[in-house]
Amino acid sequence: MKKAVAVLTALAMTASLVACGGGGSAQPAASGGDSSGGAAAAPASEAPKEDAGGTVGSTKAYPNANEDVSINLDKVAHFDREYDYTQNPKFKIAYIAADSGPLYQQAAVSYEHWAKMFNLEWMGFTSTNGDSDLYLTTLQNMIDQGVNGFVLDPDSTIFPSINALLEQHPEVSWMSMMSPPRDGDSSVNSIGGNMVHPYVGFDNYDAGWQQAVQLDKWRQEALPDVPLDEIGFAAFDYSIPPPLHVRAEAVKDYWAGVTGNADMENWFYFDCAASGINLQGGMDAASPVISTNSKYKYWIVAGIIDDWAQAAATIFDQLGITDNCAVCSFGGAALIKQWDAGQQDSFRFALDTETALYCEPIVGAVYAMMNGWATADTLWPSWINYNDCGADGHTYASLRLPTVWLLPDTYQHYLEWCDMYAGNDLYDYPQDGIGPDDFSPFVDDVPAEYAKK
Repeated sequence: MKKAVAVLTALAMTASLVACGGGGSAQPAASGGDSSGGAAAAPASEAPKEDAGGTVGSTKAYPNANEDVSINLDKVAHFDREYDYTQNPKFKIAYIAADSGPLYQQAAVSYEHWAKMFNLEWMGFTSTNGDSDLYLTTLQNMIDQGVNGFVLDPDSTIFPSINALLEQHPEVSWMSMMSPPRDGDSSVNSIGGNMVHPYVGFDNYDAGWQQAVQLDKWRQEALPDVPLDEIGFAAFDYSIPPPLHVRAEAVKDYWAGVTGNADMENWFYFDCAASGINLQGGMDAASPVISTNSKYKYWIVAGIIDDWAQAAATIFDQLGITDNCAVCSFGGAALIKQWDAGQQDSFRFALDTETALYCEPIVGAVYAMMNGWATADTLWPSWINYNDCGADGHTYASLRLPTVWLLPDTYQHYLEWCDMYAGNDLYDYPQDGIGPDDFSPFVDDVPAEYAKK
């Protein structure tokens, strides 16, 4: 029954799910769209239709082509329900991650889904459990086995080594997921150096700042009479690879503004650089800090990722102070499982882009490069941050994604909408009241800071 309802609902979405380029929170989808920005997108369950010229999808030269049938480099990497992907070679694609936590597992499910949609041969998900040498060896071995497309999620510090390896294999196309790929040149900037490839993702500083804003809303409602100096404020951190550290720095900056004290005595980093990007790593980093600062009976923590948020919530539960604490994350895969199981604790909300929406343009980018429609330098020309786009004249784009807060009363509505958009059946939530314009898989405006300075 769900599938039948999903198809009918999805058909109603066709006219409104159109990409418009940009960065920021999820907004209702705009109608129309020009030839240079965004990606026209109908739900996956929709049957192919005739275009204005009367031709069906199998005759289109490119997915999401311009009206004159020329290639549209801003749209070509997005899935086109009117394009026949079976007319192209069946390339192989694999996902390699440094860890196997809930977010990576959920991503693997979405990559497998989109691989089939793009008529790719799915070669599976491999985790190297934090071993960077094994990561490089695994990548080389899979190339030797004929895999010619990859989604990569390594420790971001080894991107220079990955890039050097892949430069020896021009037949291989790839994209990263969790971290933007950079060359490690610290003389360029403090976030890892020059870009070496395009990236689909987020502004990490903004991701941290938004977590702090949401936590502050909870503090004002739940702890209105608790003095600020009686609260322990913290963020999990990964101080060596820059992306997660940037999120933690944003959290600190926010609370410094709230307290009016840049050197807060009650501010703490739970640094997981030595302990790891997983639940146990979070426990090992947070427990000593919390135990040695036992005078704080109230804690507000930016978990940064789900595993770490779960770690903090577990510690607060063990201490019996769950009601006094709030934790959030950027992600939400683990939190969804908690809520579905009826578990409520101090892990209270997460800033999320549903994984299927996150993975769609990443797989599409690999596919576009494998087919020779685009190169790393030519994808998403409207999304080039000219102040951070590579060295030696390279113009690598940074495509932004929309985010939505997962909250106990609304998360099912958002996830079921995403399920129907992607043609998935991952969630079994009520469909009543879901409308085509409730959310969008795209964002509206290219950030102003992308313009040349």
